[in-house]
Amino acid sequence: MLRFRRYRVFLVFAVIATIAVYHFSSVRQWGSPPSISVDTLKNFGLKGTSGTKSTIADVGAQTLLASLDTSVVSSIQTSPTRVTSKPEQTWRSRTSLGFTSTSHVDAGTVSDLEGTVPKGTPVPSKQGKPFDPAPPSDANLISEHGQGRNEVVPDHNNSTITHWRMLVEHFPVPAESIIPLPTGVPKRIPKIQHVFTDESTNSRIDRERKLVLIREAFSRSWKNYRQYAWLQDELKPVSGGFRNPFCGWAATLVDSLDALWILGMKDDFEEAANAVKEIDFTTSIRSDIPLFETTIRYLGGLIAAYDLSEGRYKVLLDKSIELAEILMGAFDTPNRMPVVYYHWKPAFASQPHRAATKVILAELGSLSLEFTRLAQITKDNKYYDAIARITNELEIWQNHTNLPGMWPVSVDASGCKKSDVQYGTPIKHSTLKGPQDSPWPIPQMIVASASTSSELTSTTSISKTRRLINKKQLQDEAPGNGIDPPSPSNKRLPGESDLECRPQGLASPPQQSTETFTLGGMSDSVYEYLPKEYMLLGGLNEQYRNMFQRSLQVVKEHLLFRPMVPNDRNVLIAGSITYKGNSELADNLQLVAEGQHLTCFAGGMFAIGGRIFDRQEDLEIAAKLTDGCIWAYESTATGIMPEGFIVVPCPSKDNCPWNETLYMEALDPYKESRDMQREQQEQSLLAHKDKVDGVRSTMSSKLPATTKEPKPSHALGHSKGKRQIEDSDVAFDAAGGSAPQLPGKHSDTGHSDEQVLDTKNHLGTDTITFTAEPENFPTLEPAYTPPPILSHKEFVTARIKSERLPKGFTRIWSTKYILRPEAIESVFIMYRTTGDEYWREKGWQMFTAIQNYTRVEYGNSAIDDVTNPAPNTVDQMESFWLAETLKYFYLLFSDPEVVSLDDYVLNTEAHPFKRPK
Repeated sequence: MLRFRRYRVFLVFAVIATIAVYHFSSVRQWGSPPSISVDTLKNFGLKGTSGTKSTIADVGAQTLLASLDTSVVSSIQTSPTRVTSKPEQTWRSRTSLGFTSTSHVDAGTVSDLEGTVPKGTPVPSKQGKPFDPAPPSDANLISEHGQGRNEVVPDHNNSTITHWRMLVEHFPVPAESIIPLPTGVPKRIPKIQHVFTDESTNSRIDRERKLVLIREAFSRSWKNYRQYAWLQDELKPVSGGFRNPFCGWAATLVDSLDALWILGMKDDFEEAANAVKEIDFTTSIRSDIPLFETTIRYLGGLIAAYDLSEGRYKVLLDKSIELAEILMGAFDTPNRMPVVYYHWKPAFASQPHRAATKVILAELGSLSLEFTRLAQITKDNKYYDAIARITNELEIWQNHTNLPGMWPVSVDASGCKKSDVQYGTPIKHSTLKGPQDSPWPIPQMIVASASTSSELTSTTSISKTRRLINKKQLQDEAPGNGIDPPSPSNKRLPGESDLECRPQGLASPPQQSTETFTLGGMSDSVYEYLPKEYMLLGGLNEQYRNMFQRSLQVVKEHLLFRPMVPNDRNVLIAGSITYKGNSELADNLQLVAEGQHLTCFAGGMFAIGGRIFDRQEDLEIAAKLTDGCIWAYESTATGIMPEGFIVVPCPSKDNCPWNETLYMEALDPYKESRDMQREQQEQSLLAHKDKVDGVRSTMSSKLPATTKEPKPSHALGHSKGKRQIEDSDVAFDAAGGSAPQLPGKHSDTGHSDEQVLDTKNHLGTDTITFTAEPENFPTLEPAYTPPPILSHKEFVTARIKSERLPKGFTRIWSTKYILRPEAIESVFIMYRTTGDEYWREKGWQMFTAIQNYTRVEYGNSAIDDVTNPAPNTVDQMESFWLAETLKYFYLLFSDPEVVSLDDYVLNTEAHPFKRPK
């Protein structure tokens, strides 16, 4: 008879586990898209009720099903190696744009979705058989979250390489609905550049000497990139290695092409242009393509080099088109809002996608210059159509956000509203409609001022001035990021179908009650591109001018502030506004008085806008904003501005004298609590002294006559310092009034017949030592007392020293410098628009400081702490060091006609595009 023993149970489970592993490994690849069922297709984009009107999520599911055989749909398997042969079928797709188009689909071509082919295999042409575009349910539409810089270690053990393929679009735009480039004679736009006169001989010699030094810095970094990191994304300037955070497509090479031309390094340019042929944009070590970074660095770099070289290098345009065709797949969504981290592999690209419910504003709205210029060069309107639809959506939403006139840093671009209960400001509309006439109320921000008067004085009420200091000053994270943890697009409330999708335009992310409005990181280039796109289109589209002027009105009213700085220097900083939807305050807008290196571009933006739109006030603001960044540079030990910091905002931009008391309170916002605790500690210690004195008196009165003479304290042989006792260490017998019961023997003396009572404290009381016979008195064990609480002045002094805070800074939330260009960008623009030599003088100081602290063996490296006179390098040299930072330094001291701002528009990566004439 077979007995059921324990080992047999384990054996059964082992067999089951083995079968399961074999099943999953042979049937499904982990990276494959989910299976698609008939029911899923039938319910795609619907609310689950019969007769419901089609919504933005429909995408023609009904017409698709009408033409697809059930057997075709059911034959689609999860494994990419499965093949089903079916005849060619015709289907019509109605997108959210309200039009239809006809496409021919070979339903049998569903094999080899992974696209794994040997290296060097040509990419299939557009006429190749497309994959079945049958969409899954709305719940299965792929939404993404990604990371711009994402270094992936390549798998050298994999002998096959996956290539991107041209696929049929799921949500195509019919030819008759494509938004074309504006046509007509370009308008006469006012000149940007100052009218320069001839310079003196000495000035020319000094300027050319500085140009040589800047060119040497560039040449040194470039030559080391060429030697140690050729065709890789970035050089590691300390170790001489390389890294590939941007798809491994030679980011530094492509990003630096136009800089090589501008600096006159024509041989290097020729070599780099020829090397572009070796870049294969159809494959990558990354599984996703960061749309924003790829557009501004790669697409922008190729187009600018083509423009500057006057079209002599056709490979640059060919590669621009190759890359753009790949990126266009990111726009294939129901509302044509792009997937900003595009999974390019055919297994994923072949599936329907929807833009994410949480997209960074800059990644969505900073694509216009590059795609517009490509459309102008190629005469292909589809590139302009792609970005024009984003602009239309931004314009519609602009006056309906929680800070009308600006957009929050995080955006729901899905076009699909999942829930009636959500924070945000969705606007229902068609993407073909223009902006609706509506009032434009500007909510009043919480006044972050100490007084209604025009100046601060030392007698200002502390309770009022405290409102100047934002609570975020003491947080560890960078302030004002306003981004909650990601929420999946298919999240649903209890009882709600995950297939429900009601159409909406751009909106605040669902379930997000806090938002940030800023010109800094995650938003910057959206505002920068508005006046630049206006110029690139020759002034033929007033949309960009109107959007820019609306946003600047709000920026000036709510974001710009004057920081309280020593010597009363009149500068401005662009801070951030935090919106708190669940706040109990009457006004839920709060100023975050922060400065960011990324925000330093704003001075140049105001200057350009002030020139082309004839706004003199904006030119004055531009100078103060740029000088604010120069002040930040000059304040640190290295002469370099930190990544981000907090200051004290003035209640008035006109008059702001330095107030030491207010500054110290900003550094110690919990001064009142600290003073209260300090007072309580002192009172406790005084009470403790009184009790000890009572113990001393009681002990002395009960000493027997035979008590030995007290020995000096040094005779006790103490090896440790004196310590205080707590009140709880002295226990009195309330009932009998007996002598205090003191705990245990003194553990430090080694003398069992002696006790030590130490009453010394930080108030200056004396140390009293008694000796007694062990039978008369129990021994005393000293207790630990925490160190005294620092006074307000002591705390502030210690904090300034510990954090190395320059005068005027209340916190530096990021001390690093990663070779950023934004400050020198504005300095360059200010010089070109004013001709004032002040800007060249300050620019040279910045270059000298950067060279002194970032120059390493193979180039220049990011550093970890600009407040440290001896900062550490981090072995990182981003491509914008050559593409932007050194280029701007060089242009600052070049002849003003080199890349004139009246002839070129520079994208956010400093790539110049030709303006129409």
